Amino acid sequence: MKWISVISSFLLLTVLCTGCSPHYVFEPEDIHAIAKDVSTLPTEQAIGTILDTLQQKYPGKIKAELHWVFNYTGGTLGQMAILYASLSEYVLIFGTPIGSEGFSGRYAQMDVYDCMFAGEMWTYLEGNLEKTVYKPGDCAILMRGEAKGYSMKENTWMLEYTRGFIPASLPIGAFAPLSLTADWHNFWAVIGDYAGLVIHSFFD
Repeated sequence: MKWISVISSFLLLTVLCTGCSPHYVFEPEDIHAIAKDVSTLPTEQAIGTILDTLQQKYPGKIKAELHWVFNYTGGTLGQMAILYASLSEYVLIFGTPIGSEGFSGRYAQMDVYDCMFAGEMWTYLEGNLEKTVYKPGDCAILMRGEAKGYSMKENTWMLEYTRGFIPASLPIGAFAPLSLTADWHNFWAVIGDYAGLVIHSFFD
């Protein structure tokens, strides 16, 4: 019943705010700078520093504890911890200790900034005959309407910031993987985390 109430409230807020002008809390350059500053640290220390820095810079807006959940968007298996979410933005940590590759997804209504702080990621756009390599301190940008093939090497982690109409990404990010994994536990974990943070964003 708790999840039904959360999801219902989230859907109602989405409908009511679809026509609202977006309000942005974060700037891509700031998120990139935070990731770049920790790119020489061991992964666990880097993640802790990212969390502390975000909480200091954006008091009351960042989730206090990391809740790791699997993410299987575009067939790329990794794990993520959502730190902030609204209808127009999200900030999360995403990565894998063992490596993975797949499809980025194509998002008509949002831009994605993947700010690397560990590992290495290879990408290519349609028509590219050579890969683009991103290393710690780099930021890979997926503009709305674009799509990439990408490969994350062992122990690759990034601070991801996305701006746009976020609910439009749910069919790719939450619903599509369910048809492949049949993992309802993970599905409800992702939806619950996102919906709860969106509701929180209206009152913080």
